Formats: sequence, structure tokens, C-alpha cells
Amino acid sequence: MTSLSQVSKHYFNPEVVEEILEYARGRWVAAYYSDSVFRRYVGRKPLTLNTPDDWRFITAFKGNSLRTVYASAKVYRRLVCREDLYDSSNVFMCTPSWDIDNDLERWETTLEAAETIVGFLRDMGVKHSVYVKWSGRGCHVHVNENSLSRDLASRLSPFDLAYAVVEYVILKTAPTLAELAEKCPSLKVENLMDPQRVFTCPLSLHRRLDVVCVCIDPSKLGSFSLEWTRPGEYRHYRGWRGFREGELDELAEKAFTVVGPYPVRRRRVRKHPPLDKQILDTVRRLKRL
Repeated sequence: MTSLSQVSKHYFNPEVVEEILEYARGRWVAAYYSDSVFRRYVGRKPLTLNTPDDWRFITAFKGNSLRTVYASAKVYRRLVCREDLYDSSNVFMCTPSWDIDNDLERWETTLEAAETIVGFLRDMGVKHSVYVKWSGRGCHVHVNENSLSRDLASRLSPFDLAYAVVEYVILKTAPTLAELAEKCPSLKVENLMDPQRVFTCPLSLHRRLDVVCVCIDPSKLGSFSLEWTRPGEYRHYRGWRGFREGELDELAEKAFTVVGPYPVRRRRVRKHPPLDKQILDTVRRLKRL
């Protein structure tokens, strides 16, 4: 694992600080430290990263060095007490996110799964608001939360819409993903959207691996290399901020009609059956489209 001095050097890089602060703004943050503890609160206040002062506070919490920074899929209007986390009207936006996990040595298959999801989104008209993050052993596909129009977000829960979009895309791409999983059983593509879900921030270090969480231009997935994730030599796509407001609306409304809102009574961590076993259920559900 990278030494503490190397970790500190990484987090003193102005670009690293800028990218993490930009991504985490308005989100509920989780920080992982050298004492192997996650911290998500300061007293009764949810941990946040909105200003440089916030950054200075979390980089050395009670003498423990920062290792990894995570931020929620949800973007909140305010986060000053725990109750704010459970007020659905307080959720301003939410980032649809697909979790693709695999053995590190099968990273090329991981990218094939990402390309499958990105390609489907493109076919559905979501072209300018998509980015991919390499998170360690796998990657995440994200749609910029600003791609949902303010009108639709005011009528339906942004979190419910994000959950439905992720589920719908997995259902629609399940046959292709199942073929990949048949060749590579370690591959998992999951909808991990839940009320408290967090994802690794851009340019954060991985919790265990000596890997930087870099964003990838979807059009450059074919040229991606694990060398892009090396601390001190990383290659990062700053265009993850890009979006076109409203381009997610059509897909979001269709997904919500088919999938519906997030199921209230469900386990905190959602586990999907193997992708090949989803096909029969997928075909049955797709008849409703």
C-alpha cells in the first residue's frame, strides 16, 4: 500500500482537492482513515465537503490520515443535522450509477460491460451527460444528475427516478451482460442505489489498492489502460462535469413507468442473482415495455 507520505502528497495536489470538492459539494460524505474507520458524521451533523475549510478538517481527523473519500449519490438542499438525510423533499438531485465489479485481471471484460451500458444510454438519447469512473477492481457508470430537468425533478423524486433508470438499463441490457458473465463469472453488474449509498469521489485513492479513482471519457473506453490509475501518473477526464439538461427525462419517465419507485421494504444492500439467471425474468418484464 502507498506510504502515508505518498498519500499525503496525493491529497496536497491542488487538482485532487479541486475535483473532490467539486464532486462532493452538496453530498453526504464518508471518509476512510488510516485507523480503518469510516466516518460519516461530526457529532450529529452529516459529514460534508463544501469548502476548503471542510477539506482541511477531514484530511487529518483526530490524528488519523485520510485514505479514501466517498460521496452520496444524492445531492441535498441542506445537511446540518441527521434528520436532513431522511427528508425526501430535501433531495435536490441524484446521480444514476451502475456498479460493475470484477477481478482486477479481468478488467477488459469490465470495460465491455461499461461499454454495453454506455451504448444503451446513447441509443436512448443520453449522450452528453455520461462518464465512467475506474474505482479499483471495477468501475462505475454515472449519468450527471443535472441531466434531469428541474421540471421532472420537481414532480417525481430524483432518487426514485435514478433508481428506476439504473434498474431499467440493467434489465434491457441483461442478455448482453449475461453473455459477458458466462465468459467471466466474476463479473457483476448491480443496481446498488439505496438511500445511503456512497461512491468513490473522482481522484480519491482506493481504500486498499494503490489506485486513483479516475474518470474516463466514454468515447475513450477502448483505449483505457490500468496505467491511467497510477498515483502520481494518473490520467483523468475532467469532462465528467458535462451535461445537457433534460436529456435524461425521456428515459427516466419510461423507466419509472416500468420499474416504479425504490422499494421501501428491501435490504440495505441489494444483491442480484447471476446475470444469466435474470434473463427469463427480464424477458417477462420487458413485455410490459
